[in-house]
Amino acid sequence: NSYIASGVRIIGNSHGPIKIGDNVIILENSVLHLLPDNELIIHDNVTIGPNSTIHGTIIGSNSIVEAGSIVCDYSIIGKNSLIKAGSLVKQRDEFEENNIIEGFPGKSIGKNEGQLGKPNWAIRKL
Repeated sequence: NSYIASGVRIIGNSHGPIKIGDNVIILENSVLHLLPDNELIIHDNVTIGPNSTIHGTIIGSNSIVEAGSIVCDYSIIGKNSLIKAGSLVKQRDEFEENNIIEGFPGKSIGKNEGQLGKPNWAIRKL
């Protein structure tokens, strides 16, 4: 029940597992990739905005990655988190659940009060 838009590249190169959960939306021109001996896990109900780069990370359920964001290897994003547009999550950074992450490099700028839903810009409601 997931949606992968045009121009998305999901590249495993036999480096490790890539797991994409249920009800995930990956929008145009995003790239998902990983290094050898790493894993890329996108949990259920995640939305990834257009032109994002997701590289060998774990993104918790109900999270949103806005357009043009970069999430680097071995990082962990807790469930129900929001990565604001154009942000960079550095290698090995870890954020607990319900975080709002913004900046270059990304830092927590607050906490989500309730559960995130699919954003209006995601186009397709699953």
